[in-house]
Amino acid sequence: MRRSTIIGAVLAGGLALAGCTPNEGPSDQPPAPGTPPPATAQQNAGADAQGSDGDHTATDREFAQQLLNNHQQVLQLASMASQNAEKPNVKALAAQLQQQAKSQLDAVTSWLGSAAGQQSGSAPEDDADQTDGRGLQTQQQLQQLAQLRGAAFDAQWQQAMVSLQQNAVQLAQTELEEGSAKQLRDLAEQVVSDQQQALNDLNALS
Repeated sequence: MRRSTIIGAVLAGGLALAGCTPNEGPSDQPPAPGTPPPATAQQNAGADAQGSDGDHTATDREFAQQLLNNHQQVLQLASMASQNAEKPNVKALAAQLQQQAKSQLDAVTSWLGSAAGQQSGSAPEDDADQTDGRGLQTQQQLQQLAQLRGAAFDAQWQQAMVSLQQNAVQLAQTELEEGSAKQLRDLAEQVVSDQQQALNDLNALS
């Protein structure tokens, strides 16, 4: 075979292979309507959605709302103690618990505001309430406590506040076991620590 014929065959084969190579550069043309995005883009979008701070479930929202109700009552009881308590250590502890509740209440209110309008995700444990409300005071109990003074108030206030602190710990432990929102889980850890110390201080009043 002549040399020119051999060179021509090699060149033709090389051009054919070049046309079949998978490493073509990205096209400047937009994709046709209805064309799905690349798999890597879909994976990144899913990862961003799952890792965002806004993700939460009904369990998280329930924890935030119930902790809000709990701490609102803590503030009520603390305010009563500043006027109705007899023992100085009861008044001092009430002021301490008031500041603690305000700090945690601000965090809960901030989260509820940021989550407003967002759709809650679902989780298997969302079918059951975190708590049946035990530990919270009824309006009648709050009214009765507000009418007490001196030693009678101190004893009843201590009992009511212990119930509220135990309720807060129960809520926080459930959030740590079943919740998803990182901000609320961090808050739940703080609640468990702070409320356990508060229970120790309340029991020391006796």
